[in-house]
Amino acid sequence: MSESNLITTLDEFQVEYRKGIGAVLPHRPSKQATVDNLRRYSDGVGDYNPLFRSPDYAATSRYEELVAAPTFLYAVTLGVVAGETGAINRARVSTQYLPVNYAGAEIDFIRPIWRDDTITATETVGETMRKTSSRIGPINFNTGHVEFTNQRKEVVATIKTLMARYQNTGGTLEYNREAKEPTQRTIVPADPLVFERQRQGKEALHWEDVVEGDALEPLQKGTYSVTELFLFTHGVLGTGRSTRAALAAEGSTDLGGGGRFDEEHAQKRRNMPGQFDFGPQRVCWLAQAATDWMGDYGTLKKLHASIRHPNIVGDTNTVVGKVTKKYVEDNDHLVELSIENQNQSGLATAYATAVISLPTR
Repeated sequence: MSESNLITTLDEFQVEYRKGIGAVLPHRPSKQATVDNLRRYSDGVGDYNPLFRSPDYAATSRYEELVAAPTFLYAVTLGVVAGETGAINRARVSTQYLPVNYAGAEIDFIRPIWRDDTITATETVGETMRKTSSRIGPINFNTGHVEFTNQRKEVVATIKTLMARYQNTGGTLEYNREAKEPTQRTIVPADPLVFERQRQGKEALHWEDVVEGDALEPLQKGTYSVTELFLFTHGVLGTGRSTRAALAAEGSTDLGGGGRFDEEHAQKRRNMPGQFDFGPQRVCWLAQAATDWMGDYGTLKKLHASIRHPNIVGDTNTVVGKVTKKYVEDNDHLVELSIENQNQSGLATAYATAVISLPTR
């Protein structure tokens, strides 16, 4: 598509985006929850909970069968197309003029994804709103509504995805990445942490035993590396390659991870300080902190997540949280958690509210 057809201003983008509100996108991505795909997903996010990857372990659980981690949804699709460009021809929107970042998700988990279920996603273009940031200037926050169904036509989950589109600043978006103790900053290998992680597991956590203000055991994610970015890209999203036209349009010879592997592209086209993660990767971490805490007998009902700052290669991440509320609703005994991903400076780069149903005595 010629340069003259490109949308170059945020105002023009907003006008075009609004024309497509309510449109259902024709693309219907799907993925089967095979044992291999479930394991690839858990490798990609660093969640080695055996409930979600070991058929033998799951057979002895309350499910009596292997189930997917709740956020396996992101292995079907990131669900970002409707929020990125709505119903606009995607060739008309370039990060040369209008970068886009993942800003958050409101997820409702409705029923389990069982081993060998085939999950299909449908995206609908949602509303858009204009806000202003002191760092970026005007931002369009666009929403996409994603519905996930299984082969039985049952809805297993919905996600309201929020995407931030803004004018290219020509510079990088700096934020607090300095360690609290700069002289003590070290690289923390991420791989061993997945094996050393302790979980609630098969020991039931009862609603009566939860106290508001209780802290979650911190979930150490180690120092973010190109390997961690690679594992998420290929373990969760798959191994798709880029066409020559896509490379030319994005001004990069390597669009691995949507351009995240290319440091120059990340800086010039996405205004990032360097190679950076997928926002949904941290959403998966926030969900993991919740499922590790609740154990095999808990049920994650909702996760409302916000991505506030990027996670750059070299950042060291820890997920922390606490119990903020416990209540009964429609005979369901519920607990609310507040969860944050913090970098080495202690800055919360992502946070979420999780609602969990627990068994009672």
